[in-house]
Amino acid sequence: MKDDIKSKLDAAFEKHEASKRSAAEAKQVAETKEQIFSREFIQARDTIIRPAMEEIGGYVKGKGYSYEISTEDDKPSPDGRSRSVPASVRLTIFLGERRYQVHENPGFSVICEKGQQKVRFHECTMSPGRGGHAGPAGEATLSQVTKDLIQEKILKVVAEVFR
Repeated sequence: MKDDIKSKLDAAFEKHEASKRSAAEAKQVAETKEQIFSREFIQARDTIIRPAMEEIGGYVKGKGYSYEISTEDDKPSPDGRSRSVPASVRLTIFLGERRYQVHENPGFSVICEKGQQKVRFHECTMSPGRGGHAGPAGEATLSQVTKDLIQEKILKVVAEVFR
């Protein structure tokens, strides 16, 4: 093989290796950003979101209804094939006996979207034997998440459920 062919092959392989290194570095930076955001979400969940939900839950309890606050931490999907289960927190309100699964009752969730560096809100006004809806309720940056924002969004769900 001619030296000039070897040089061109070496150049092609060097370019390819540099591209692989650059992609690996970019992936590491993205993972680091996601890890930081996940940590910050969990801190906000524990210090802002959950306490805001507990205040609403306590008020609901005073009116004769029970509630539950559940959390999830970021983890791989149970089937191992789909995307991971994101960190989240959910306030569920029980209108009657707790014989139905949590997702079959009205509630409000705050979900960590680490890839987009945002939190997503989900509301559910459905309950057994009643109509209602379930779906997205907006999104926000983590810095926009306040006790007031969370409670206003939950108020919207409660007002619709108890109308």
